[in-house]
Amino acid sequence: MKCANCGHRSAEKLDRCPRCGNEIVTSAYCGNCGNALDSDGYLYCPACGAVNPTSDSDHPPTCETHLDNEAIAYCVTCGKAVCKECAESDDNKFLCNDSTHRIYLENWEVLHTFDFEYEAAMLYVNLDQQGIESQVFTKVNPDITESSLRPTIVEVRVPAKRLDEARNVVDMLGLGNEEMEEDE
Repeated sequence: MKCANCGHRSAEKLDRCPRCGNEIVTSAYCGNCGNALDSDGYLYCPACGAVNPTSDSDHPPTCETHLDNEAIAYCVTCGKAVCKECAESDDNKFLCNDSTHRIYLENWEVLHTFDFEYEAAMLYVNLDQQGIESQVFTKVNPDITESSLRPTIVEVRVPAKRLDEARNVVDMLGLGNEEMEEDE
């Protein structure tokens, strides 16, 4: 989901933006997981990875491994396009065949989502200074070919057992405070 007012992105199904409080208008829902899809051009559902058949794309996406096969989804961890042959599904979410992605999906939680990698890198460093392991995963909109214009979803994930500690770091940095985020 992307807020039309402030641009904040979230993989969650929301009625209002957590950053600015603006109402999020959706035009469709994912046929795989029911997540509300916005109209910002994404070819796939950011929550489960399923290809959005109502996308405005001129070209159906192709699998990155089997170039002759049409992609049915994008890996929810890395954003790699996958076909029926190589897609793996876990808890109604699609993954590529990288076995470490299943571990991150099962034992790790998304702590925070950013639009830019440098923002995620700053949180990563702060978490590391507090002794909290984290991983940064970047997914780009594959429908836009101009690299400088490609909207991204950059997730910082932490082990599920350290989520509360990591949230304290986010709060300490003011990343959970909507007023501070609007002023930046």
